[in-house]
Amino acid sequence: QGFTDSLPPHKQQRLAPKLTERYQHLSHQTNKEEIMCSDSIIIIINDEQSNDICNALNKNHPNILLALIVTNQSTNNATTPTQVKARKISAHTLTISYVECQGAMCALNSLDVSFSPPIKSADDAIDRIVTDGKIAMEAQCKWLVTETLPLLILIVTAALGYATLVLGEDGLQSAIDSAVPLISTIFGSYFFSLVRASFYFAVVAHAAEGVYIAIMLRMRASLGYLTCLKWFALICCVGYPLTKKAMLYTNQPKEDKVD
Repeated sequence: QGFTDSLPPHKQQRLAPKLTERYQHLSHQTNKEEIMCSDSIIIIINDEQSNDICNALNKNHPNILLALIVTNQSTNNATTPTQVKARKISAHTLTISYVECQGAMCALNSLDVSFSPPIKSADDAIDRIVTDGKIAMEAQCKWLVTETLPLLILIVTAALGYATLVLGEDGLQSAIDSAVPLISTIFGSYFFSLVRASFYFAVVAHAAEGVYIAIMLRMRASLGYLTCLKWFALICCVGYPLTKKAMLYTNQPKEDKVD
């Protein structure tokens, strides 16, 4: 401003637009640099904060830690991790220790769970971990086709349903007589009754499992209604294999509900 005041009026008018444009450009660059600097800030969680967060997770959210292990571990999930403990946390990783046994052999393992994006502050750490854990607890539709036992049960249940609801007694008997006469010889006219009873038993049993698991996931794992409904629907399709998966998260102390 002092420089332009010393110039003649006609030069002030000519330079004013250029100076204004230059000032706005410099202001924009300064704001951009400040934003970039703020994005690159590294949150440091000290040892005391790390211990407090890990103790809170171990006491109130053991099923969250278990879900993170089951989702992130690269080994076979046939065995259930036990003695799950959060050990250390930083802005980028959470270290969890657990014991995994195969037969009489047990080993103490450790898993580093990465955060992307990093945790913003120590105060937000538990909420962030709980949110990630609940995402890890969601049922996956792909299990119906990527895992052998669920796929087998789905095929058998669908076949029983087709025979019961579509073919009926006469259609099934005709198909069996032409394809596998030995079945008709062994079971006679009772084969359709056996198929029908098996189908309705599977429907009732799977539905009962689904209702039980949905209620327990809501009460003990504090999952949202839509997540529980998804578990219910998938368990209604195949029953036990997914019930076993869900039971990992229902045998834990109750948490405060987070929807």
